[in-house]
Amino acid sequence: MYLPKIVITTFVTASYVLAAPSVLESRAVDVGYGQQLQNSDQTNHWVVWIEGESACPATRTLSSLLTSPCNQYFTLAGERYKFVNCNGNNEPQAVKDATGSIVRSCELEHDKINCHNGIHDIVKHGKCV
Repeated sequence: MYLPKIVITTFVTASYVLAAPSVLESRAVDVGYGQQLQNSDQTNHWVVWIEGESACPATRTLSSLLTSPCNQYFTLAGERYKFVNCNGNNEPQAVKDATGSIVRSCELEHDKINCHNGIHDIVKHGKCV
């Protein structure tokens, strides 16, 4: 009796996605935040700047200190961000980018930043790194 030979062939395919490292890295900047008296209304406002760089005069002004800084958009280094998850003292716990992804966690870091040339000093509250 003749039995035909059965041949089973298995094909394995693989695909790889390659991306340049710069595409995978976050473009988010570290954010410093605090308060500063504004000449325009003589009221303390929340201010933000790129942490690690001079805050004077490179701050972005947000709302009055009496208002939470959370959910207010600001732009640093050409990118749009907002603080989120503010606690009972209006201190943010994180930063989201324009896509809604959390890109930085915040921590308290109190300091006084001395500005010059008629610019009011900044009371630093913290940083998001």
